[in-house]
Amino acid sequence: MINRRQLLRAAPVALLGGLPILAAGCATGGFLSDLRVSSHLIEPNGSGLHDEIDISYELTRRADVSAVLIGPDGKQHVIRPPQTRAPDVYQIRFTGTVPVPGSRPGESWLRVVPDGTYRLVVTARDARGQTISRETSFTVRNADTTPPQITNVLVNPPTFSPNGDGKDDTTQVSYGLTKKATVRVYATSSTGGFYLIQAPKQQDAALFSFEWDGTQSGGAVLPDGTYELHIEATDAAGNFTDYVAPVVIHNGGVPRAEIRDVRFTPTAVPVGGKIHVRIVVRNTGTVPLYSLGPPAGTVEQTGKPYSSITAKDGTPLYYDRPGVWRVGVQWQNAYQPYPIRWGFFGRDAVDPQNPALFTRSLKPGEEITVEGDIIVDDTMKFQRNQVFWAALEQGGVGFPSGPVGQTPITISY
Repeated sequence: MINRRQLLRAAPVALLGGLPILAAGCATGGFLSDLRVSSHLIEPNGSGLHDEIDISYELTRRADVSAVLIGPDGKQHVIRPPQTRAPDVYQIRFTGTVPVPGSRPGESWLRVVPDGTYRLVVTARDARGQTISRETSFTVRNADTTPPQITNVLVNPPTFSPNGDGKDDTTQVSYGLTKKATVRVYATSSTGGFYLIQAPKQQDAALFSFEWDGTQSGGAVLPDGTYELHIEATDAAGNFTDYVAPVVIHNGGVPRAEIRDVRFTPTAVPVGGKIHVRIVVRNTGTVPLYSLGPPAGTVEQTGKPYSSITAKDGTPLYYDRPGVWRVGVQWQNAYQPYPIRWGFFGRDAVDPQNPALFTRSLKPGEEITVEGDIIVDDTMKFQRNQVFWAALEQGGVGFPSGPVGQTPITISY
């Protein structure tokens, strides 16, 4: 039975069976048979025709077996390092590529060999020290020896914090490709972890850019630490190149919160009266939550949304910002989504350098009570029966909690 082996990046040959075999020389005896080759011609150029050959041999005694390719210039390429094998029939698939040193120590790339006549030598050494070598030859023609190059690589910023706070939550990765190739992108950790970012896909020669949010294929955020970002390119002929860039994840995590309780009082109010709102919020995620005003305790009114609150010069203070959290209040037939909103903290925590933000955050596991008043103005004088509710707002995401604490309120006039 023919053994099968997986194609490795460092060894661009594999074991395969099932192809027609041509004899290459006469058997001379011993525990290693003569080599048989499926074709004496290979054209490794990505056309799909004559792009590989298979060399087979039989081993009748347990031995260490290696394979070396010798070029027309005499240069040798180890395509199969010595490996102990049991008696069996084996095949080596040659795709026209050989491993070459990469840009970093210990790294291997693949390169298509140039046109010419090559010899493949298989050597077996048994436990007694007896050594037998067999060889065959074939011609490489119309080879595509131009590898794809990965250029203009930039990771900005190289250190980022994917935690949903709106600050450096992603890093922008850009690169150029000099030739049409299949590209794969992944990250590795110092402990050997592998995290796929982009599955292999074919790309033309061009400039590319993507945003990485620190997750593995859209899953959980990777743990804090230093990683290597790998961009790999393989062309149709088999030439392989990669580029490695360092990247650091700092203070990463998943932002989550939930509303634990909502109270609207009183449940009957005249036009001109106030509805008091009390909302309890808990940080159920793994990172601090930053908030945006208006500050808790701000008196708002049904006919003027939070976005109408401005600074002295008329500049809106509380426009939406990615990564920050607030509570919002909505009612039936409201003129916009959640026209009433408050930050998690009061005026005592307002940042003096930025009155829209706060000097503190809601830590993981921490709970806070947000309170405020809403004046029921003339805009609701014809809406006798209303239902009010609350929700959490996550800037740049929406309202992840959905409506909470639906409360019927009677409005009189």
